[in-house]
Amino acid sequence: EIAKVPFMLDASKFEIVMAGLKWCQGKPIVNSISLKVGEELFKEQATLLKKHGAAIVVMAFDEEGQAATEAEKVRICKRSYDILVDEVNFPPEDIVFDPNVLTIGTGMEEHSDYGIDFIRACKTIKEQCPYVKISGGISNLSFGFRGVVKIRESIHSVFLHHAILESGMDVGIVNAKEMLALCELEPDI
Repeated sequence: EIAKVPFMLDASKFEIVMAGLKWCQGKPIVNSISLKVGEELFKEQATLLKKHGAAIVVMAFDEEGQAATEAEKVRICKRSYDILVDEVNFPPEDIVFDPNVLTIGTGMEEHSDYGIDFIRACKTIKEQCPYVKISGGISNLSFGFRGVVKIRESIHSVFLHHAILESGMDVGIVNAKEMLALCELEPDI
């Protein structure tokens, strides 16, 4: 029996990911590594994953924490890219950046630009890091509107339109059952 699609291995402990890789056929995707573990361990993990032929999701975290602003997202992803491509010789086409889709509508002023920051960061990351892909968990964006499905679906629709068509986002992790096309939005939304 042969799998026709790649496996995505996702575990909080790297040793579990490595155990899973030994059972995968073809090219798996590992979700995820980041610089939050420090540069040396990041390079060690990337080297092992490259040896196994895995593609990787790289989260926009570093030793200082999670990237929230456009500048932080770009800085961390570019730094990760340079380490992976220039030092580890990781194939750039096997890198998927997740620059962190963060929650808007929390009532906190500093969160109001999170959606725009992600969209703008996608475009810059694509320009500065050739051949990479960009992913993000879209439901995070509207988490502040839990229970208001119409608003959440509308926010996701507009966000995906701009992130994909204007900034080159490649993969959106979404609930396909709750997807709404931009042309289906009600005019008052």
